[in-house]
Formats: sequence, structure tokens, C-alpha cells
Amino acid sequence: MSLCLKQKQRIQLRHKHSIERHGYTPAALFWSSQEIQEIRFLQFSNFISTFLKLAKRPITILDVGCGFGDLKFFLQQQGHVVQYTGIDVSPAMVFSGNAQSPSLSLKEGELFDFDFADNNFDFVFLSGALNEVVDDNGNYALSVIKEMYRLAKLGVGFNLLDSAQSWVKTRSDLQSFEKVRVQQFCQEFCRDVACIDDYLEIDFTILLKNKD
Repeated sequence: MSLCLKQKQRIQLRHKHSIERHGYTPAALFWSSQEIQEIRFLQFSNFISTFLKLAKRPITILDVGCGFGDLKFFLQQQGHVVQYTGIDVSPAMVFSGNAQSPSLSLKEGELFDFDFADNNFDFVFLSGALNEVVDDNGNYALSVIKEMYRLAKLGVGFNLLDSAQSWVKTRSDLQSFEKVRVQQFCQEFCRDVACIDDYLEIDFTILLKNKD
């Protein structure tokens, strides 16, 4: 289930204007600060650390809606050895990220534009990319989550805005979700579903342990 052309163009234009305004900073990604961005990233880093069998081997990661590729550098700072692939629907984000860090090789497109094989990556993560409003009752987001699970050998992590939170309710420009609905959806295809909601007031992180 892909975004329609009108939705994709709206998101691309919004990100282009944001980069022009804020430059190469977390604000261009609509994060209020680098600290807030990294609090969300930390949930993914902690999740990786629960897989003791990884030892120190490189782990393969797909970052969906990667922005400038900041997740790669954060995970490296946390001590993880990462083989990183980042994709983003915004050509401006991809161009800026690759210009700042040519070794990243970020790719332009949404998740369904790529022909990745089943279990192609150890982990698939998404941070903030489903905050963009798509007027379909959340169905696109759910299809993205299920596709991420197909691609992950070990685990999936993503964060969403909590529709029950008072500030979120005032933001018609942001997509939000009911925790219970998302958890129940994930439990239809994943036996090990965890929800973390104690790190920030406005959102929650879902972690899926895959297959084995």
C-alpha cells in the first residue's frame, strides 16, 4: 500500500521547506531538539542490546524515513557495530544527508518502492516518519509496520504519537494513534509485542521480536 502521488508530493514539499528554514539540524526533521530525537533513538539501542547473541558482529539495519541518517551515528556512539541502510521519501532529506556524510548512501523512496527480500535486515526501525498526516484512518501506517516486520530477521522498532495525549489532540497537522489498536494489530502477526510509553509524554514505542 503506497502513498498516493498527492500525499507524497505534500510530504516532500514540507520537508524541502523545513530544510531551507532550519538547515542540517534536528529541527528540520520536526524534532524539538537533538535531545528529544535521541531519547527516541535510545529505545532502539536498548532493544538491540537485549539480543545477546549478536556479540560484536556487525548488525544490518534498515531505517525507514531516515532523514539525515542520524540514527546510524547515534547507534555507533552507543557501541553498536552497524551496517546501515536509510530510505526516505524526501529527495531533499536524502540529498542533504548524503552531502553531509557521503558514506551513508541514503536512498530516496518510500518502503514499498524497494524490492527487499524477506528477513533482509537484522532490525528495521522507524522514528517519526509516521507522524505525517495520511487521511486513511491509519491504514497506511499499519501496512508499513507489517512490511517492516517482513523485512526484519530479529526485530522491529517504531514510535508513534499517542492520540490520548492532550497536546497531541490539538495538532491536526500530525498523525496520532491509539496504543491498544496498534498493539492488537501487531499481535495478529507477531507473538512478542512490547510497548514502551514512559520515556516521553506524547508518544510510545512498539518493539517486535521477529520469528524466533
